Amino acid sequence: MKRILTFKKWKHWSKIKFLGCVEKLLAAVGIIIASVIFTATNTEVVGQDIYPQSKKFPLGLYSIHEAQDMEKVRQFGWKIAQTYHFTPSFLETVAKGKMLALASLPGKSEPIPEMQAAKKITALSKSDRVAWWEFPEEQRYWRDGEMAIVTNYASWTRKYDPKKRPNYMYIPGHYDATSVQQYVPYLDIIPSSIYTNYIGVPHAWVRWRMETTLKGIELAKAKIGSDYLNGEKTPVAILELFHESGNAIATTEGAYHDFWQSIVSGARGILIFSYWHKRDHPNLESVLQTYHKAAGEIVGPEQLGSAILYGTRLDNVSFEIVAGPARTEEFYTYGMEQSLSFPSINLLTVVWNQFTYIIAVNSANEPVSVSFTGLSNTSTEATVLFENKTVLLNDGVLNAEFQPLGVHVFKISSSKVLKRRNQSIYAHFPR
Repeated sequence: MKRILTFKKWKHWSKIKFLGCVEKLLAAVGIIIASVIFTATNTEVVGQDIYPQSKKFPLGLYSIHEAQDMEKVRQFGWKIAQTYHFTPSFLETVAKGKMLALASLPGKSEPIPEMQAAKKITALSKSDRVAWWEFPEEQRYWRDGEMAIVTNYASWTRKYDPKKRPNYMYIPGHYDATSVQQYVPYLDIIPSSIYTNYIGVPHAWVRWRMETTLKGIELAKAKIGSDYLNGEKTPVAILELFHESGNAIATTEGAYHDFWQSIVSGARGILIFSYWHKRDHPNLESVLQTYHKAAGEIVGPEQLGSAILYGTRLDNVSFEIVAGPARTEEFYTYGMEQSLSFPSINLLTVVWNQFTYIIAVNSANEPVSVSFTGLSNTSTEATVLFENKTVLLNDGVLNAEFQPLGVHVFKISSSKVLKRRNQSIYAHFPR
């Protein structure tokens, strides 16, 4: 992770320097900035129109800068835009692009003065284009000044933003659950940065990374949900769209797997790092198209986003692997002395609008045949969404074939529930 973190911190420090110059001009051009923010308020899309403030599944792109690019991608469901050179004029850009923005607050090794922060937050909060407040990235909890940025900004956004929009900060991908725990009281959106190709780990690592974040939320004695003003948290995944020489290149199969495995493992939102870096390698354009496909499936007419956010989660469906590897290949990750593997299949079962949805992911690099049991005996078939086919059910049993890193989304016309999922968000975390 060091190289990508160093690269991102280079952008981080350049952003701070850039903003430092801008701040010296604020007093002289206050009227202009107020005008920009006023212009950026548009009734077609408002900042309250995204989870957890509202019902729309959060989908965002890092480093997307131009309105014309935003107009192209929003048709697939992307609603949140981010830039590393944020100024108030970016709110005007996202208004033209009909998206929302992460509103970045400045800071380096300690918070800016409260009165300066108050003016900035008050001015930016007038725009309905602000989705979430973005704190400076990767503030280290063991550094007093850096952690003061997190704690103070969390307090000040609540104090000076009348709409009290959620707080968010990028957290490095190597942090364990106890490290994530340090930030949970102060952030409303809790990210998992998931870069399988850069790290050089099997795609099964996605599950470890996401469940580690959920464990951090539980350790902080918080719950997952949309009521962030009363302490509930929204875990999101940040997926990989970049390439550095010497590392494996992302594939379309891997990207589609990582998208859905993140959700099956607990994510309630997806961000991509980054739109700008799709130029790193010719293959990344097809990877971006794969993310577009998955995002469109989330926000499309099937309402999968709503099912994931608001459906009743069940644990009545189990599976048996009939052919193929029972577990993923073993791997090591940060701080582990022993290797780790998972069952090849991971699944999420939810009931929404009188349908049962099963999102199932194969994290093995080989084909797998699976028999799912525990489904309603009254259902005779399941629709395989996005594949234009159906499969038969026999006495509550569904048989399916998975390609390596394959994903299926089953829709069954049945509202019968055998039992609720264990209420613990940490029910299946590996020991």
